[in-house]
Amino acid sequence: MNSETVKNRSIIEEIDFDIRTSDADEGVFEEITEAVKAALGLFDFEKGSQVSVSLVDEEEIRQLNSEYRSVDSVTDVLSFPLEETDPRGVNLLGDVVICVNMARRQAQEYGHSFKRELGYLTVHSILHLMGYDHENEGDKKLMRSAEDKIMAQMELFRNEEEKKENEIKTLLAQRAADMLKFSYSPYSNFKVGAAILTEDGSVFTGCNIENASYGATICAERTAAVKAVSEGQRVFKAIAIACSGKEFAYPCGICRQFLNEFMDSEAPVILINSDNMILTEVFGELLPHGFKGKDML
Repeated sequence: MNSETVKNRSIIEEIDFDIRTSDADEGVFEEITEAVKAALGLFDFEKGSQVSVSLVDEEEIRQLNSEYRSVDSVTDVLSFPLEETDPRGVNLLGDVVICVNMARRQAQEYGHSFKRELGYLTVHSILHLMGYDHENEGDKKLMRSAEDKIMAQMELFRNEEEKKENEIKTLLAQRAADMLKFSYSPYSNFKVGAAILTEDGSVFTGCNIENASYGATICAERTAAVKAVSEGQRVFKAIAIACSGKEFAYPCGICRQFLNEFMDSEAPVILINSDNMILTEVFGELLPHGFKGKDML
């Protein structure tokens, strides 16, 4: 049994390692510690927390999978939330069980590094301990958003293409968030900023502009879109929308139709809330069967 203590947000997190396989080396120990620290960094703790991590072989995780999930097969990782407090007042978050050999095999199958696979499995399991799940599509999107944010912080990408996509997403999210300070929203006090990436790599920004005659209000998305179109742009590759609320601000129906004139159905819609959480949607899913100019022919 090994124990590692790391500082995070001025709270001590203890990671208790139980190594029950010969597949784990010192590098595995360090990489999991880094991933646990990064995942817990997503949360604010009022007191210390502890996570137990067991590294096992394929036969042991198969037995655990069969016993606790009634699935008689080898899996990569299992999570067992605890949510208890020990006599010291430390939060016992629960147990994570990782099959190291399975992680190595999956890294080869997926064509990315073992470090990336091990980091993802650790982050995924820690989020389960913290209450995240993927039983339905909405929960799955929120969990994937949290995973992507943590993996990006650790710079653990599948490939160069994913790294480049993250850089673009981060840039657009920041530009959209920067526009919140220009929002004119004296009636709703709900600030929205938007940033649109066009085909030539340009970025056009906008904010919501309210009016005493509410129908004259202009959304941030249309502000950015009109600026882009007025400069000769006709193809939008992505849009980011930031807001001052804790919930994500999806584009309204009028904005979806307006964007549909210039945006491909596969284009990403990047949403940012006041906690700086990022959720990525696909535009076509926000406006299925959207009406375009070609439909008038």
